[in-house]
Amino acid sequence: MIAAAAAVVLVLALGAAAGTVWWRHVHSGQGMLIPEGAYTGPQDVPPPGASSEGAIAPEHRFVAAVDPSGRFFLDQAGDPILVQGDSPWSLLTDVAPDDAETYFRVRAEQGFNAAIVSLVGAEANGAPSDDGATYDGVLPFGDEGVLDWNPPYWDRAHDYLRIAAERGVTVFLYPIDGWTVGHAFSPRDQGECRAFGEQVALWARDLPNIVWMTGGDYFPVTNEPEEGSDVDRCMSGALDGIRATGDDRPFSIQLGYQKSISSDNPYWADRVDFDFVYTYYPTYRAVREAYGRLPARPALFGEGNYDGLNLQPETPDTTDETLRRQYLWAVTSGSPGAFYGTADWRFEEGWPERLSRPGTTQLSRLAALVASLPWWELVPDVDGRLVTDGAGTEVQDDTPLDVLESDFATAALTADGSTALVYVPTARTIGLDVGAVAPQASSYWVDPASATAVPTELSASMTTPGRNSAGAEDWLLVVTTAELPGVS
Repeated sequence: MIAAAAAVVLVLALGAAAGTVWWRHVHSGQGMLIPEGAYTGPQDVPPPGASSEGAIAPEHRFVAAVDPSGRFFLDQAGDPILVQGDSPWSLLTDVAPDDAETYFRVRAEQGFNAAIVSLVGAEANGAPSDDGATYDGVLPFGDEGVLDWNPPYWDRAHDYLRIAAERGVTVFLYPIDGWTVGHAFSPRDQGECRAFGEQVALWARDLPNIVWMTGGDYFPVTNEPEEGSDVDRCMSGALDGIRATGDDRPFSIQLGYQKSISSDNPYWADRVDFDFVYTYYPTYRAVREAYGRLPARPALFGEGNYDGLNLQPETPDTTDETLRRQYLWAVTSGSPGAFYGTADWRFEEGWPERLSRPGTTQLSRLAALVASLPWWELVPDVDGRLVTDGAGTEVQDDTPLDVLESDFATAALTADGSTALVYVPTARTIGLDVGAVAPQASSYWVDPASATAVPTELSASMTTPGRNSAGAEDWLLVVTTAELPGVS
């Protein structure tokens, strides 16, 4: 409740321009009271529209399950899949069909294989209005509420998700989020929440590219967090409905800013299949914290600072270096990939021309480099097995701190020492235990702005090579027995 009030005050204080930045941080519907009610089952689920006929290439891989180790995701064939995601929250309500095709085509060409999307619109998740209507006025629901579906809306939404599948993109889909509840999504009782979840799962049953999400800048309004609020119970009721159809695809919840981990909340800790890590602070702290929890779950870096958008007005602007640090801190701290976001999360005018940003290119190259290695075998070097000196100062608490204000070097290595990564965010000399890596491994300094790799001799004392191609001083040391792309 205090957090909700603070967010509203902040929006008012920042004025119209800054208010746009903080729009997603308004969550007035999260205290909605939803009475108990009998579960009556879903309504008739409309079949997908006739235009949902595109071919899904057999080589496309989707996030389908959590590995038994609890550390990463598997695709539909049971192989490790590295998440490289973007956050087009309002895609289902803000863009026309041709634009949806453009978005997924370009992102797939750039190497993105995942996207965060809200199923129902609200102003705070980027939609044109709080009634859930699309840009051209198509509403999701009829007069009888959340089980009274308007087929044109759901046909189009299905088509867009199918387009994503045809491009090899897994959609982390929010059937209920923290902004639509109490607005476009206003169930009359808890029974409708479960029925809605079942109805959504049946509607999406032919889509191979769905991971289930809920929450979204979510602050439960309750004095008994273990028991959950009415909204918590509605969201978990929707999950129960999804599971009742036999749908066992991974699920998690996104809690609130400025830092949160899904399992922070005692109501949700035993319900989530992976931890959605959300932090605007130096990324390694939250990811390492999630990675260290038991039982083990994937500690996925799901949201941080967006490209071209400063979500902490009291801190320096987000830069390409901010984005590189977030990504490389995440994957060297245990995250099985990462999500990226831009100022065009709500598809501002001219967004197609901004799909290719320098930050997009840099992160895509880094993701391709990481994917070429046995990344799923990497274990964060939290005990200094590899980096013995010069790591810098590790953030020890959640005091607000900009990403660029931490100099801590993070590392990860495989158990057999065949691959190791060390991300060094500022110029320095680091000490290494060379005995921790395989003697036949080669070593490289990788410029994180270009992903080009220069061979270097591995020693107990390694000094960063100076400024990288972007004029910054961050570098990635890669030690591996594998063949590394981008070697010059």
